[in-house]
Amino acid sequence: MPTTHNDGLELAYQVSGEGPPLLIISGLSAERSFWALSRPLLTGFTLIEFDNRDIGKSQRAKAAYTAADMARDALAVLDATGFEKAHVIGHSMGGMIAQELAIAAPKRVNRLVLSNTIARNDLYTTEIMRLFKELRLQLDNELTFGAALTTFVLGMRTLNKIPLFAAVQQSLDAGLYQEKDAFIRQVGVCVGFDSLARIGTITAPTLAIYCDDDRVFSPAMVREVANGIPGAKLDEIIDSGHCPMVEAPENFCTTVRAFLNGS
Repeated sequence: MPTTHNDGLELAYQVSGEGPPLLIISGLSAERSFWALSRPLLTGFTLIEFDNRDIGKSQRAKAAYTAADMARDALAVLDATGFEKAHVIGHSMGGMIAQELAIAAPKRVNRLVLSNTIARNDLYTTEIMRLFKELRLQLDNELTFGAALTTFVLGMRTLNKIPLFAAVQQSLDAGLYQEKDAFIRQVGVCVGFDSLARIGTITAPTLAIYCDDDRVFSPAMVREVANGIPGAKLDEIIDSGHCPMVEAPENFCTTVRAFLNGS
């Protein structure tokens, strides 16, 4: 698997498909495999996927960092692929990273999709992130922690269709695991993020996506993102919680493809 570097950290990435380049940026505690159900539905694009620092096959950090630092990771990956410009999609924390990328390097971003993300925290999201951190610190059983986190990030429709503990165990068996300190550093990125006063400078055509059953970042918070970016569009994915690329991949990818193709 190819790698590149930023801030002295090795970053693992992969390139697949043909067509206009699409850089995919994952969220909190999510690696490239998170997009497995959506990947085959995004044909017609060259998909550039990578593991953020502190997850998957990318190197673990040794100190705290910010979404802006992670945006430079994303740029390093884009540089390594040889593409000068790409569509960018970011989910949750990945949406925070994508905002920083679009602000710092506007000439590198074609069209921008921000899914289930925020421009600033409120009391609810700050406390939710505090809860995630405390659960990770206090639960030594990986299955129990994974089940607790999953009940927040998946919608009720999905949770009524899958056996929760079996699904989490399957993920653990597949090697999907993030160390405690790495998870806590990424939670810190989310808690410290605030782009509201700066997203008005984003020039890329932008689509903000929210889900009707997202219990992490509410539709109102995604609407705030769309309202802060000039000309941004807003769309809804129904019957999904925080992770539409997993819970409603056909609907999600149809929406994304239409926007990236200029509809």
